[in-house]
Amino acid sequence: MLSRATTFAALLVMIAPAFAQAADPFDMKGRWVGKTHSIVAGKGGHWPTSTGTIEKPGLFEKDIVWEVKGQQDTRFWGVMTMSGGNERTEEPFIGELYGKDGMHVITADTDGFQWGEIDGDTFNFCYAHAGKPSSVVSCTVVKRAR
Repeated sequence: MLSRATTFAALLVMIAPAFAQAADPFDMKGRWVGKTHSIVAGKGGHWPTSTGTIEKPGLFEKDIVWEVKGQQDTRFWGVMTMSGGNERTEEPFIGELYGKDGMHVITADTDGFQWGEIDGDTFNFCYAHAGKPSSVVSCTVVKRAR
């Protein structure tokens, strides 16, 4: 027969997970820095001088900074800045962490969507939007700036 202490310990092991606190969400706040690798048909937005078409797209690289200015739980927001050559553009975004591990990311800006995954201080994501005045696909790796 089990002792009372053993029974109590077994009971605690079974019910403790029900009282466990969920882990805090990953902290997205701060600057994330990298370089875009984009394919563009049309011009506008971050590509005002692009002459690419669907048949002969423009291939571009620009420096990118994601500045996550605020976060509440899994939701966050900020401004993305792209620069290269004589062009510099900014665009606000909103986003949310999701997935079993809370390390997947989806964001929306004023005309498109990003989705990706965080691994430590590296955020690997892709962006897409389609339509006029441009269609863009871009995959990027940014690292948290310290």
